[in-house]
Parts: sequence; structure tokens; C-alpha cells
Amino acid sequence: MTRVVAGEGRLRWKVRLGYSVGDFGLNLFWQAIGLFLYFFYTDVMGISPVWAGIAYSIASVWDGISDPIMGAIADRTRTRLGRYRPYLLAGAIPCAICFALAFWAPPLKGAALVAYAILTHVALRTAYTIMSIPYSSLSARITSDSNERAVIAGCRVFFAAIGGLSVAIVFPLLVAALGKGHEDIGYALSAAILGALSVVVITVTFFTTREPAEPPSLEGGISVADAATGFVRDIGQFWSMLKSNGPLAQVFGAITVISIALTMFGKCILYWFKYGLNDMNAVKLALPIPAFVVILTLPLWIAFARRTSKRAAWMLGSVIAAVGYIAFFFNPVETVPLTILLMLVITAGQSSYAVMFWSMVPDTVEYNEWKIGSREEAKIFGFAAFAQKVALGINAILLGQMLSFVGFVANQPQSPEAVLGIKAIMSLVPLAGIVLSVLCLWRYPIDASFHRGMLDDIAIRKEEAVFHA
Repeated sequence: MTRVVAGEGRLRWKVRLGYSVGDFGLNLFWQAIGLFLYFFYTDVMGISPVWAGIAYSIASVWDGISDPIMGAIADRTRTRLGRYRPYLLAGAIPCAICFALAFWAPPLKGAALVAYAILTHVALRTAYTIMSIPYSSLSARITSDSNERAVIAGCRVFFAAIGGLSVAIVFPLLVAALGKGHEDIGYALSAAILGALSVVVITVTFFTTREPAEPPSLEGGISVADAATGFVRDIGQFWSMLKSNGPLAQVFGAITVISIALTMFGKCILYWFKYGLNDMNAVKLALPIPAFVVILTLPLWIAFARRTSKRAAWMLGSVIAAVGYIAFFFNPVETVPLTILLMLVITAGQSSYAVMFWSMVPDTVEYNEWKIGSREEAKIFGFAAFAQKVALGINAILLGQMLSFVGFVANQPQSPEAVLGIKAIMSLVPLAGIVLSVLCLWRYPIDASFHRGMLDDIAIRKEEAVFHA
């Protein structure tokens, strides 16, 4: 197997693909949660939009809280298999089990049904976090080259898009085939199959990657008490870090507003086809389209970022997506073909965000080391995920309140006002998020030249430290 050395630049494709394919397995869970779970709550389990939003939000906020906790634990873990890799195996099977339970509609009603939704969703997010935070943290350890990280981020998003594509195509087909008219059974069995597939993929990632060896003085275990104490200390340190790490604060702000706003479109798309276009059969055609666009545009965004900067790629993607959202809201012809066309435009712009975010965050790790002398990979990734997940929780609460406000009632004909309201939720809210994200990153300073300068300074400091030791 390929041995990865800390700080090396260009990686072999075996390492790139072995690491990146893990995002396929993770996105089988993540995309199903994002595309189908809220809709499953309202239209299959029969939970009201407001309580569906509350259930979804509680799990998302807990997910955000557990991310930095997992980051603190992972940062302090020392095993012969590495800091992060052991957690891939530890979380895979539990996550698959919880995934199937979250998409099962038990014979419960009222508060008991809402409680079941909350408990299973919280359990699913916890198991997912055990894998996802260590997985993301690996990207800052296997290479220190900014351009290589952009390649890895592109590979990750490629496999994530394949995972999203698989969910968008296969999940509805499995639900129909296995449920045979009983959606609740179809969803549960389909989730079990996708969960089993994810276990296989995550196991492949574990066996095809390696972590750099730790200095002997850092080898050892971790106690629960040490992890808890360290996490409390990390909270204060992280907020201090944000004050001195301007690029990290800017990236945090951008991903927070994007996570709150843009996911309105994805969560509402099933409602739009069911109630706005009255054509749920078209969902099987429409849902895979964004994933195809992401796959096709990834190389373009990577190339554009390398020729210009990651900030410039974010800005151009914002302009393209904004045009799509404006056209979606104001177009008077509500047809399936035009909806799909505008989905293509929106996704082409938004696909820049995933690549740039996951390649910007590792660069802020080096900025942190350059500015204050510590890397803190898992801590930074953990709190980055925290901001994203809490934002998704806010999104769910807002979505539930907005759907209720516009008069949405599940499985009933909707009023013209409700249909227009759904259209506004999934277009104007994301548009506002795009504008705010552009403002957050307007003065983002790290480009390729800046990053090379940081690495040179860090290397000089380390050489001087060794010389004076």
C-alpha cells in the first residue's frame, strides 16, 4: 500500500482516489438526508411542516455540536493506524443501521412519532460524525500543497456527486420497486441497501490510505476525561483563533450563510414537482441532473481556480447561480423542461462552492500555523462542520415556519399563494445567501502566491527551531 508522508506535495492517484471515494459512501447518507428526509417526515410519516422542521433542526444542531467534540477527540487520538482512520471503521456499520431506522415510519402518532423522528435522526447524525470529521481532517495531513488540495477537493466532490447521483436515481426507483405501493416500507428497505453499500466503500477508503507517522513523544491513547477537558478548552481557543485567523472567519461566514440559504432549493424541489408542477414522475429525471452538472463542471472550476484564485471561482459561481435563481422566480412558464434547465444553471454555479470550500479550509490551517504557530486540523474542520450543521438546523426551522406561513398542507391541493410561496422560498432565500457569501469573501487574501509564501515562512521557522534546539 502507498505510504503517505506528512507534508508531501503531489500524491499518487491511488491515494487520491482511495481517499476521495470515501465521499461517495458518506454522500449516500448525506444526500438522502438532504433530498428526502424532510419530505419523508411530512408526506410519508405525516408530521406537520413545523414539527418536521423542529425534528430536523434538533438533529442538525446536535450534529454541529458533536462535530467539534469529535474533532477534539480525533486530534488527541494516537494509534498505530493513525489519528483519524480508525474512526472510519468505527462509524460505518452504526451509521448504516441508524440510516435505515431514520427512514422507517413506525406505527406511532403525535408526540411519539415526532420523538422517534428526533431520536433516530440524532443517532444517525452522531454515527455520521464519527466518520465524517476524521475523514475530512485527513485532507490536511496527506499533503501540504495548495494546488494538490484543490485536486483532492475536486476528486472528493466528484465522488460526492456520484454518490448524490446514485441517491437521486436509485433511491426513488428502489422505493417504488421495494415498497410496491407502500412508501414507508420502500423507504426503509432502500435505506438499508444504501447503508450496506456505504459500509463497503468506507472500508475501501480505510485500506487504501495511510497517515504519516507520529513523533514518538505523541504516541499513546486518550481518555474520555482528557477529551472532555480538551474540548472545553478548545471552544475558547477556537473563538480566539477566529479573531486572529481572518481567512478562517471569512470562510466560516460564507459557508454559514450558504448552508442556511441554498439548501432551501434542494429541500423544496420535491414539493415543487409534486405541488407546483403536479408531476412527481418527472422527479426521477430531474433529481439526477444536478449531480451530472457537478461532475461535468468540477474540472472547469478546478482549472479556473488554479489559473486565477479560489476566491475568483467562488465569485464567478455566485454570479451564475444568482442568474439562475432570478430566472427561476420570475419566469412565467412553469414547465418541467424549463425547471430542469434552470436547475442546470443554478447547479453549474453552486458546484464551485463545494470545491472551493473544502480546498479553502486546509489553506486556513496553514494560515493558522503561520499566524499563531499551531495547525489544529481536526479542530478547524470540526468547527467548520459545526457552523455548517448549525446553519442547516436554522434552515430546517425556517423552512418549516415558511411552509406553514404560506399555507402548505401535505398531500392536499395547494392554493396559488402556497405554490408562489414555495417558489419564493426556493429561489429568493438562496439568492440572498449568495449575496451575503460574496460579501464575506470579498477580501479573502489567500491565493496560490500567498500560500506559497506562508509555507516558505513556516519551513524557515522549523529549520531555525531545529538549529537552535
